[in-house]
Amino acid sequence: MLGVDVFETAYHELASRYESLTKDVYLVPADQMRGCSDLLGLCQVEYDEKLYFNDESADVESYGRGDAGGVTINFLLRGKGRSAVFINENCLPDGTREDLVWLWRYNSLHHELMHALDFNKQKNFNTARRTLDLVGAEAFADHKTLMHLKSKSSCGFMKIALQQYAINARSMGEKGGIRSDIYARLTRKVDSKSIDYWATMEI
Repeated sequence: MLGVDVFETAYHELASRYESLTKDVYLVPADQMRGCSDLLGLCQVEYDEKLYFNDESADVESYGRGDAGGVTINFLLRGKGRSAVFINENCLPDGTREDLVWLWRYNSLHHELMHALDFNKQKNFNTARRTLDLVGAEAFADHKTLMHLKSKSSCGFMKIALQQYAINARSMGEKGGIRSDIYARLTRKVDSKSIDYWATMEI
C-alpha cells in the first residue's frame, strides 16, 4: 500500500474514532485557512457562541499561526461545550509529494483532536472563566500525538510520521518565545533524548 493510501485511510479512521468527541472535522484549502476569519461559518458549523480563551501569562507575540497544520475552535451549542477541527489541506510548500501532504494532515488531525479532548476534559481550559494554559494545551497535544505515533511506529509509514513530528517539535522548540516554553513543558512528559532519537532514527 502506498503512503498516500496509508495516511489517507488512517486520517479517516482517526476522525471516525473520535466522532463521539466531535463530528465537526473539515479539510480546508490553504488560502482559506490563511485568510478566513470565520471558519465556523465557512464550514456551516451550528453554534450559539464561539468561545475565546485568555492566557495572560503566555508570550503570544511570536506565536503566529501562519501556515499551521490545523486549528481547533471551541464553542457552545445549546449550553454544551463543543469543538470543531479544521485541517489545512496543505501546510507544506507547493509541489510537495502527496504522501507527505497526507502525512501532515494525519499528524495535524491527531494534534487538533487532542485539543478537543483537552477542552472536553477541561484540563488546560476553563470555560467558566474563559481562560486557558496555552503552553500546557500545546504540550498536552504534542505529547499525546508523539505517544500515539510511537505506538503505531511498527508500520514503516507511521515511523516516518513519528520522525517528522519529532523533527517539527524540536525545531519549534528552537524558535524561542512561547514555542520554547511549549517544548520545555513537553520535555517534562517525554525526555528530549527520546525526541532526538525519533527525529534522527534511520527509516
